[in-house]
Amino acid sequence: MEQMQTYSYVSVEDLGLIMRELADDLDDSARRLAKLPPGMRLQNLQSVAYGIDAPVVHRQKPFERHMDEWKRFVAGESSFLDKKAIKYLCWVPEIAIDERFLASVDNSRIEINWRCLAGLISSCHCQWENLQPECPSILMVKNLLMRYKGPNQALLKWQTNPDALLSQHGPLILAERFMRRGKGLLSFLDEWRLETQSPFFQNFIEITAARCRTQLIRLPEDLLIVLFRDVLSWPGWRLSAFKKEISALILHKPMTGRMQETIQRFVIHHKELGDPRLKANLVKWAEVPQRAKDRLIQWLRQENPFVFSDHVYQQGKGWIWHQRATGLEPLAFDQE
Repeated sequence: MEQMQTYSYVSVEDLGLIMRELADDLDDSARRLAKLPPGMRLQNLQSVAYGIDAPVVHRQKPFERHMDEWKRFVAGESSFLDKKAIKYLCWVPEIAIDERFLASVDNSRIEINWRCLAGLISSCHCQWENLQPECPSILMVKNLLMRYKGPNQALLKWQTNPDALLSQHGPLILAERFMRRGKGLLSFLDEWRLETQSPFFQNFIEITAARCRTQLIRLPEDLLIVLFRDVLSWPGWRLSAFKKEISALILHKPMTGRMQETIQRFVIHHKELGDPRLKANLVKWAEVPQRAKDRLIQWLRQENPFVFSDHVYQQGKGWIWHQRATGLEPLAFDQE
């Protein structure tokens, strides 16, 4: 028995209406994107750009035979690791920081290249939360770093500043260097070749934001721009840590009128926060302490005591009133 076919017909007028609605939605999305601060546009692309030419841990999975060789080594069935196995295993964090692996590399006295050393340091940064301060693994990696004799400029910089990468206070040391430098995050990453997806780098970002906050009133103009454009707009923030920092920033004292306006504009146009007076943003502000929320609302009422509404057409709902609670424009910074 043949299956009956059903057809749905759409009139030309209805099709034209649907296409106009889609075009309006695209135009609206483009306008919202244009209003965002540069550091918040196309964040996935920005995250990739931060990692360009920097050592990353997400390398091709080591050959199975190298993993098997490691298992045999750990089981005592082999007394050494092949040079090719070492090359790959340096990029496997849970193996690269193992004292047995590092001892084997050290005892072999092979001259490991810059890529292997970059893998070891990247692995340390990826396992940073699991490493005790000044643990044997960190000291062993530091010793291997100091043995490097090649021409790679990034590793030569690491050799002259080992504590900035391989010590308990490494993120703080880098944060202070970054602030003294006063230039953008991208150029700093290009100089230091840091693994941006690691807990080490997350710690660096959080410390940098906190240090800038404690000096907020005294921050020079270029560093103030870097704080909002690069540090607070970095797409890799843990959401809870980001909201905690924003809360501390709102509650910071003393506070100038210019700084207050800057914070308002940044928060209002941030996709994870927005205007706390709008129902659509209640969930986003749930983790933020009430004191910080109340203070921001007080600022916004002084800036704009009225809540305006736009009569807009929304597909599937018809004409609705859309709240527009502030006339504050988003921050706009030139890229570095």
